[in-house]
Amino acid sequence: MPYPSRTDRRSIVAAAITLLDERGLDDVSLRAIATQLGIRQPGLYHHFSSKAALLDAVADEILDRWHTDRLPADGEQWEEFVTRNARSLRRAMLSVRDGARLIAAAGSRSPRLDNAIAQVSLLEDAGFSATDAVLALIALSRYTIGSAIEQQTTRDNGDIVIDTDRNDDAAAHIIAVTRQVVALGQDHEFETGLAALVRGLAPVRE
Repeated sequence: MPYPSRTDRRSIVAAAITLLDERGLDDVSLRAIATQLGIRQPGLYHHFSSKAALLDAVADEILDRWHTDRLPADGEQWEEFVTRNARSLRRAMLSVRDGARLIAAAGSRSPRLDNAIAQVSLLEDAGFSATDAVLALIALSRYTIGSAIEQQTTRDNGDIVIDTDRNDDAAAHIIAVTRQVVALGQDHEFETGLAALVRGLAPVRE
């Protein structure tokens, strides 16, 4: 059902998120958003200069709504924070159809200054150099986004199918193991990789 005829930024972004969730990123157009709002398409240009600008705002809104764990808590260890932060980012992207693709394409690489100060300071206090702290946060973000993109775009709901006529023990073993991995689920896959990445990022103390 179309929204009431309104052209404020908040309503436009909300309509875009609804369409994204219903149709997917490839079918979100300015024409469809305008129809959803019950307005003419040129009315959108009073608030957004282009579709890209609107999608930037949609990406920001998705992160604002669902990526809620962006700041370290008092006394929190760096490993606990970056893990919680990655889970929060993943949750935000998976909250909307094609959310990960949208964040990867439209989301800014530049964090909000206050968030960046708090995050980098936490890692510096734990022994990271400032540069290594930023690179660690980038690595975690890229892993999380990539994992979410794969989850949202993979065929067969993440099943792993090995097409073979072999019936030897080695083939049977790999087939059995992949079935076990699929049974564990994609949340488990993500958590395993995240834990390994966090361990590998730990600063080396001399």
